[in-house]
Amino acid sequence: MENKQNEKKGFFEKYGVYLIIAFGIFILFNQWQISSLTNTKTSVASVNINTNSNGNANIAQIDISKYLPKGIPVVYGAELTVSYDDPVNGMDILNQYDDLQSGSRGSKAIALNSEMQKRYVKITNSIGCEYCCGAPTLTSTTGEPACSCAHSGAMRGLAKYLLQKHANEYTDEQILDELVKWKTLFFPQQMISKLSGASGSTSGGAIPSQVGGC
Repeated sequence: MENKQNEKKGFFEKYGVYLIIAFGIFILFNQWQISSLTNTKTSVASVNINTNSNGNANIAQIDISKYLPKGIPVVYGAELTVSYDDPVNGMDILNQYDDLQSGSRGSKAIALNSEMQKRYVKITNSIGCEYCCGAPTLTSTTGEPACSCAHSGAMRGLAKYLLQKHANEYTDEQILDELVKWKTLFFPQQMISKLSGASGSTSGGAIPSQVGGC
């Protein structure tokens, strides 16, 4: 019995220091974990400080700059003298290449060959003008204009121009992306809400629901 007690005593004398050190490291590690968790919560809270009751950011409080294109569009911007910074003037210019004619609108209407027409229908059937005229697509399945609003016409005009002049430089997806950029400029409030997952609306024109006449 005495030998067993001496063995236990010897064990703790021999390894006690290491056990104490290990226990101390364990305590320090736990403290570090708690501290990291606290910092993470603080960071998340600061990011989500402007969220609504559903956990989504309120559009009135998000940074909208990353959703709105700026400057001159690459490739076609200088050619057409259009700028993301002036969507109203850009809309008037792009409308010249639409099929519908009224004044300067349609004055430079483009007739595409069969191959480009197929691409055109595919692209314009993938995006709509639902925030203005309510049309879910820019064209019908045969390529006819789905509505007569200026926003829709500008997007159709741009699609036709790029297919006629730069078909080898733009994929269908890239042309569609350009149309989305202009659609965001035309309907910033709705599109930013859609792209960001934010909700709500703004007042006082901070983020307008529509730019340019319909």
